[in-house]
Amino acid sequence: MKKILIVDDHTIVRQGITRLLRELLEPPPDFDEASSGPQAIDMVSNHDYSLVLLDISLPGRDGLDVLRQLRQINPKIPVIILSMHPDEQYAVRAFQAGAAGYVTKGCASDELQGAIEKVLRGGRYVNAFQAELLAEAVGEEQENAPLHKLLSDREYQFVSMMVSGMTMTEIARELSLSTKTISTYRTRVLEKLHLRTNADIISYWITSNLSK
Repeated sequence: MKKILIVDDHTIVRQGITRLLRELLEPPPDFDEASSGPQAIDMVSNHDYSLVLLDISLPGRDGLDVLRQLRQINPKIPVIILSMHPDEQYAVRAFQAGAAGYVTKGCASDELQGAIEKVLRGGRYVNAFQAELLAEAVGEEQENAPLHKLLSDREYQFVSMMVSGMTMTEIARELSLSTKTISTYRTRVLEKLHLRTNADIISYWITSNLSK
């Protein structure tokens, strides 16, 4: 019987996904749950899973960092990223990190079902829009890539949260990090984007159509 690990820091989300997938998948697989990146890493190290559904926004550790470590532990295990962020923000980064699929939490249940079933068959789930984004990313690699491509996944996440209106303190609390660490991310972002102020960062993000 197939076994799926659901990784999300919100209990109600994990339970909701489990109930939904029990109804959608035939035959219903077994499920395990993890509430953090370290717990997920420990469970994958000690159990065999057919699939991992991984939230991209985990406290204390970026979901893409967790994805990379899971791939190091077991390169064959497929991982689908579940995200509250739209495709254009994180899909390309997720696929580059080794994800087998990227699905937003606002998607229809049949899309999630289709993604899981395709990945369990050994494929990768890439929708039409994501395919366009990946094609654009390949083109950018062959030319001069925009400066935001230099940002780490965590730096990129920090900017996305800041542009959404969150304060430095709120971002630190959401990511379970110190305000000093968040300040360090800000400094690195300013250096990499060749900017001076938070307003400059926000303007860059909006002009580059990254704030959707």
